[in-house]
Amino acid sequence: MKKMFVLLIAVCFLLVGLTGYVTAKEEKAPKVGPVKLTAHPASLEGKTVLLRWNGKYNGDKYLTRIGELLSQQVKAVKIVKLWETDKSTAAISKDLQASEQVAATVAKLKPDLVIAAQAD
Repeated sequence: MKKMFVLLIAVCFLLVGLTGYVTAKEEKAPKVGPVKLTAHPASLEGKTVLLRWNGKYNGDKYLTRIGELLSQQVKAVKIVKLWETDKSTAAISKDLQASEQVAATVAKLKPDLVIAAQAD
């Protein structure tokens, strides 16, 4: 009797797990059209470089250091830390809508280059 009960519980967990797996698989990825890449700038002099951090531990420190080095080595470069401009962007995008919101925020700032990083 005890073995039957354990087997029944195991089957229930398996069915619940498979149901969650099937549900997750049914979600469709958004369709993305053709993407045209922009040419790399010959120089960053006088350009705006946007630093995008996703909120993971130490990623902001890493990007801040990149910004400092760029400022030291490139004349008239403008460094924008997106997480300071819009605090809501310092997060991992959990879904398509959140990703689109971050992308729209970046686009409004019209940077010449975006450097994104994460760290643990």
